[in-house]
Amino acid sequence: MASDSIHLPSNLIERVSDQFPWDIVVLAGLAVGLGICLYRVLGRRVGAQAVREERPQGFQGVSGRPSSPNAAQKRLQPPPLPGAAGEAQDAPATVTEREIPAPATRVGGILSRIAEHENGFTPSQFLDQVDIAFRRIVPAFAAGDQPALAGLLTAETEAAFMAAIAARTEAGESQRSDLRAIERLSILDASVTVDDRGAETAAIEVSIVSRQVNILTDRNGEPVQGTDAVTEFHDLWLFERILGIAGASWRLAASRPA
Repeated sequence: MASDSIHLPSNLIERVSDQFPWDIVVLAGLAVGLGICLYRVLGRRVGAQAVREERPQGFQGVSGRPSSPNAAQKRLQPPPLPGAAGEAQDAPATVTEREIPAPATRVGGILSRIAEHENGFTPSQFLDQVDIAFRRIVPAFAAGDQPALAGLLTAETEAAFMAAIAARTEAGESQRSDLRAIERLSILDASVTVDDRGAETAAIEVSIVSRQVNILTDRNGEPVQGTDAVTEFHDLWLFERILGIAGASWRLAASRPA
């Protein structure tokens, strides 16, 4: 039988038309619209919650030990070898805070004495030099770039750094870090000493708070120390300079974790 010969009785067609559930169709449309709205809202919240928290704990810093911001301040000893440093970052890091002792304090008075012997010296200008030195020393040590470290370290510190680079090379280890930011530079202490020949040497201790990605790998590329997460480091660096000598510069004399 051909399809065009199939016909429904006219009374049955009218009954079907009268009983079509239009109310269900309307409710279904409203439900779909509400579901789309909920999906958009919930989707945005999930995206925000997926942002990863930085600054994990227990990471190795430039001095090779976990940062401990609450550790008691100690007098700097001969510099331990930096245990982690790294490559230059893509974007320059920025200093967000600087702390300089007031002139009326003991340390402020010593800084004023240093300024009397060095034309152009100011605590702010000194911290500018510390900022530059930190950005140069950290990546140079990580890369084992000995020429880049020349003139930035005292003789004792340079010998310690060279020994660390040699030991790392012999072990087949590679060091990498990205300096993301120098968050705070603080002058903590200062002194001026006079040797037997009457030469005066100024020393200034600086607290450096930075954020770095830092990792040490073995000859097979496997991690030995550190992590690829951004971590906050607290370090103490001691800088020295012979006063009254033309061409003398501030050099790193010691470093340790704060």
